[in-house]
Amino acid sequence: MESRGRAAEVVVSGPDGDEPDTVILAGARATVGRLPELNDIGLQPDPQRIVTRAGHCTFERDGSVWFVVDGGSVNGTFLRRGAELQRVNGRTALREGDVVCVLAAVDEAGERRFFELAFHAAADSQATRAAPLSAADEACLRYEAAEARLVLVQRGETHDIAIRAQAHRLVRHMAERAPALCTHDELMHAVWEDEPLHSREELAKLVWELRKKLEPFGAEHLIENERRLGYRLRTCGD
Repeated sequence: MESRGRAAEVVVSGPDGDEPDTVILAGARATVGRLPELNDIGLQPDPQRIVTRAGHCTFERDGSVWFVVDGGSVNGTFLRRGAELQRVNGRTALREGDVVCVLAAVDEAGERRFFELAFHAAADSQATRAAPLSAADEACLRYEAAEARLVLVQRGETHDIAIRAQAHRLVRHMAERAPALCTHDELMHAVWEDEPLHSREELAKLVWELRKKLEPFGAEHLIENERRLGYRLRTCGD
C-alpha cells in the first residue's frame, strides 16, 4: 500500500549568506547533491567539490514521518538539532526545525562551513501556499539578439538583466529554440562550440548564475530544468 503523509519543505541556505531557497517536499523522496540536473535539490556553487555529485543524501517520507538518509558520502551528512551537531548514520527521523548540514568548504584554519537545509513539516497547508498569479503578474523573458540584451518582462515593466558573454550565447540559443527543451549537449556546443575540456558541471553553474540574476525578481523559474535531459527558457509569447 502506498504510504500517505503530508508534504514538508526545506529552506536551503548556502555558506556565503545568499538568499535562501524554499523547496517543497511533495513526493515521497528527494535527493540532494552538487548537480541540479542529477538531483531534486542541487547545492551550488561548490568550488572545492566537497558535495557528492548525485545522491549525497536523501529526504524520504514513510507515512507521516520524514527521514534524512546519508548516501555514503565521503564527507558525511550532519544534523543540527538545537545546539548539537551530529553526523547522520543510516536513516534518521526528522523533527520540526531540524537542520540538515552538508559540508561546503573548509578554510585554511580548518573552519568548516555548511550548506544548511532547514526542515519544516506540513508545508502543504493553505496558509503557506502562494496565491495564483494573475495574467498581469505573469513574467517572461525576451532575448534581443541584435542588441545582445536579455529582458525580463514582469507586471507590465521591463528589466534589463546583465549577464556575461557565455550566458549570452546560452540564452540566445535557448530563446531561438523556445519553447522546446534544449539538451545538455546542444547547449554546451552553443556556448563553447568545439572547445575541449568543458563539462556539464560548468553548464549547470552557468544556469545557476542566470537564475541568481533573476532571483531578485522572483523569476528564476523562467529557466526550467528537465532532470538529466536539459533546460527550457520561458519566453514571451510561448
